[in-house]
Amino acid sequence: METGRKRIRKDFAPLTTSVSLSCLTAYSPVTQVFNAANMTYEPNRLVTPTLLRPDIIANANDGSIADPHANARLANMVWKANGTDISTLPDWSGLYSINQVGYERGTLTIYRNVLPSERISLHFEADLVDNRLGVTVSIKTDPIVLSTVDASEDTYGLSIGETQRIFYNPFLDIQHRIEWKTSHGITPTAAELAAASDGNQYQRTIPIELFKGGTKLTSGYTVKLYRINNVNSLTELSAGAEIVSISTSAIVLDLRMIEKDNFLIKAFSGATELAKIQFSVERVYPAFSCEPTNETGILPTQRERYDVAQVHCEGKIVECPSSIIKITWYTDTATITSQQHNEGAETIFNVPDTGIGSTANDDWMEVWTEAIQKGIYRTAVDANGDTFVDENGNELIFN
Repeated sequence: METGRKRIRKDFAPLTTSVSLSCLTAYSPVTQVFNAANMTYEPNRLVTPTLLRPDIIANANDGSIADPHANARLANMVWKANGTDISTLPDWSGLYSINQVGYERGTLTIYRNVLPSERISLHFEADLVDNRLGVTVSIKTDPIVLSTVDASEDTYGLSIGETQRIFYNPFLDIQHRIEWKTSHGITPTAAELAAASDGNQYQRTIPIELFKGGTKLTSGYTVKLYRINNVNSLTELSAGAEIVSISTSAIVLDLRMIEKDNFLIKAFSGATELAKIQFSVERVYPAFSCEPTNETGILPTQRERYDVAQVHCEGKIVECPSSIIKITWYTDTATITSQQHNEGAETIFNVPDTGIGSTANDDWMEVWTEAIQKGIYRTAVDANGDTFVDENGNELIFN
């Protein structure tokens, strides 16, 4: 006879989403130039439209998401100009389209030229359906601004020797790994030292150049850096833990301390603003796996057990995983489940603490880890809010 049924569901981890906007058309950027002498735009979007794509990444730390690129799963997509749905604005009628297919779903194609007197803040909103949990996640990007420069006279322009979308992936940061090894008495390899500045390092130098017309300027101006709070609010930044230095030739950032931020560089002559350029920084949280490696049996009299976690990310073994990931060790036995032991890539724990027995029914133990990528570094302060510094006066940071 059938004695009873119980329905057991899979226990899925919640989605972790990353949302950003990118301009796909290098020769038709978000800023145009208007020549009043012949009433022309460069570029002319009626000829070379501008494409803006929302990049939606959705992942889960349980590995249940096969493809983190989530644009294809978006619904109820809306593009807004200065807070209003562009489909309701007469001056946008017939001058845009929204892609409905695949990874490019949600991409906005803009045929509209912008007057020098206009400043249009665009952002994207949509719903992302998580069929695993039966919930809907609201998506909203940061704004990107369409503007036009009047080229009736030679204009100033800022350029940076970096992409305007900077991603920091701690798993690829060899500089950070070298410093972690050195602090733990491990000698870095020659290959690591040679590759420390491969473009993935946390200390990122952003070169700055100011031009007037086609002439590069080398003096007579100052540079300031701002955090963009919203389209109407900026906060001026000075050198500190997060901002290593600011000069007319470069800005140096410590990407370990930035989760996601939008920045604006401005060049000034006295109090007069000459030019500006925007860029963004975002920390990356790639999917990874972590599992114990000790598969040997347990002796009846054994009191301690040693184990090492092996971490894989993007098909490679992660070196020094403790520098990036918080790894906590647990055991399950017939009498005690989820017994927490200690933290780190290596562990030694007391076998009796697990509750393992000595009979055929209870002489087993399962070892497992709970692993999560560590977040950004923060400045260390005491209870009074005073910053901790080393013997040289450098601020101390931790994560």
